[in-house]
Amino acid sequence: MLFGIMLLVSACTKELSIQEVQPEKADPKVLESIQPATSESVQMLTDQQKGHYVVVYAYSPVTLSVNEEGTTLKIHIKSSEEDETEMVKRYIFKLTTNRDYDTIQLYRNAKEIPFDHITSY
Repeated sequence: MLFGIMLLVSACTKELSIQEVQPEKADPKVLESIQPATSESVQMLTDQQKGHYVVVYAYSPVTLSVNEEGTTLKIHIKSSEEDETEMVKRYIFKLTTNRDYDTIQLYRNAKEIPFDHITSY
């Protein structure tokens, strides 16, 4: 019985993380909600049951990291300048949070930027 309780508690506990999702493995509703872009931009897609997605359009590969400071969630986008291309590419990331936040701050290469589009799906 103790093992069952530990398993249930560990299943309910979510860690703060962000992971890239390949488009073919993404939820179809997420893909339908993404706005097309022709230049660098960042979108946040939210569903109360399924979570949050961050979509980044960039000319070079990107990595994302997250951290929290009190009630603020900080999302950091780092671009790789060595692999720039002439075409913008879409990157989809699933954000897993362990709680709700009052504020979400977005940074690209250490500079704070706004989201270009925020929507629920």
